[in-house]
Amino acid sequence: MILHIENVIDRGTLSVIRDKLAKAQFTSGLESAGWAAKQVKNNQQIRAPHPLIDLLHKRLEQHELVKVAARPAKFVNVMINRYDQEQAYGTHMDDALMGDTRTDLSFTLGITPLSDYEGGELVIEDSSGERSWRLEQGDVLLYPTQFLHRVNPVSKGSRIAMVGWIESALREPQQREMCLDLYTAMRQEFEQHGKTAQFDLLSKTYNNLLRRWAKR
Repeated sequence: MILHIENVIDRGTLSVIRDKLAKAQFTSGLESAGWAAKQVKNNQQIRAPHPLIDLLHKRLEQHELVKVAARPAKFVNVMINRYDQEQAYGTHMDDALMGDTRTDLSFTLGITPLSDYEGGELVIEDSSGERSWRLEQGDVLLYPTQFLHRVNPVSKGSRIAMVGWIESALREPQQREMCLDLYTAMRQEFEQHGKTAQFDLLSKTYNNLLRRWAKR
């Protein structure tokens, strides 16, 4: 399940963050690249701990759909990346373990308005082929870390985003997708008809699956 979630961070907050980032000190992205990724990675980064990362991270983990879709047990290696003109990150695979944390999900949070840069697509290779995204400011792409992916060269302007990884309480992608579907159906039933017998049945199944599958 690849999930594009819109307006996770409001534009007023992002405007303030961009002003502060314009004065911030970025370092080479090679500092966080593995031995193979160093051959294809060309960007800059700010790594945690950092107050701007802390603010965005807190907003992200409080977002209702992120919580339900990802079931985060732990976030790891959250950072802000910047790609200037002609910079890119070639095809690569993210590490399955970062320290003692398993990476089940990756996320990208757009910080730069789409009108401020060109290129810089996030491209994911799955069984259907290649799919690409250019995220508007405040939007999040949440996807399983099992896929090869890349960031295409920026052809104009600068692309800034926050990225990171999640260890989920639901390890399998199919478990996360089924629980999200059930949660969505449960909420829709309640909003349309109230606490019905159908709602109770959906709630029972949803919570018992979480109880069976979730590991903390």
